[in-house]
Amino acid sequence: MARPLLALGSALALSATGALSASAAPDYPGDDTLRAGYALPNSQFATIEGEPVHFVDEGKGPAILLVHGSFASLRQWDNWAAELTKSYRVIRYDKAPAGLSGPNPQGDYSTKHQIQLIDALMTKLGIARFTLVGTSSAGTPTAAYAAAHPERLDGLVLSNIAAGPIHLDVATLPEEFRKVLAEDATHPGWHRPEYWRQILLANVVDDRKVTPELVTRWTGLNHRMLRDPAVAGQVSAAMDHDRTPADLARITVPTLLLWSDQDHETKLETHGLKAFSALKTHDRTLAVVPECGHMMPLDCPTRSLERALPFFARVASK
Repeated sequence: MARPLLALGSALALSATGALSASAAPDYPGDDTLRAGYALPNSQFATIEGEPVHFVDEGKGPAILLVHGSFASLRQWDNWAAELTKSYRVIRYDKAPAGLSGPNPQGDYSTKHQIQLIDALMTKLGIARFTLVGTSSAGTPTAAYAAAHPERLDGLVLSNIAAGPIHLDVATLPEEFRKVLAEDATHPGWHRPEYWRQILLANVVDDRKVTPELVTRWTGLNHRMLRDPAVAGQVSAAMDHDRTPADLARITVPTLLLWSDQDHETKLETHGLKAFSALKTHDRTLAVVPECGHMMPLDCPTRSLERALPFFARVASK
């Protein structure tokens, strides 16, 4: 059962900026420990557009850039990257303030800044043209990038994006999730592992994907993001999903929309069909992935990639 992840930005901002609770936050690991535990063998760190960026650049061939959604990290793409690097050069990065990149020093999470960062990262890596992939909340900056820089793109893949504003109705959440949110409100500014476990469970169909290791990683990396109570509010204020339909209408590059049939947040019958209708490019495809929730790269990596591989093969620079 897939439920809100994008819309939790506002709820997270409220909990993170509230008054300090008498309940003390756990002693979460520091940056060095997090890097030692979660950096990959090919991890690189650089300052790009004034922002610390953790990224991975693997494989050879036409370039593909993978951009994750809210509260996740570049590890969300592990399964896709393992397969794609057999034929492609695959770049993925932790989108601020998430993962090992951490918060933007200027508190700038605007779509404009994210467009500039994507452009600067690929220029730094010497990549002139590439295929861009964005999932969940990353749909906003990736669609905007495609609209602004068609000259750099071979193609665009968008999965389970918001084709307009999203509103969270807490009453529709599973009872266990509501209980966790109520408990979480008693200690503003940090979250127990069960909070993150419930978010993960609510956004996948296959509960087996939510392992203890995954919950531990999400807890540690996201607590790092919330050390500064202002960050969550800055991120929430910068969310502008309502601009996406206009950006979709400006896209001219080949575009594949991948949609999960059990995404109850950005539903196929609303956001999916709205996004497809908004696209004006002559080369557009909507592919539905069965038995899959909102977190597509985590929940159903094999089935979703099967639908994307023919597109990559057709559009990627030779």
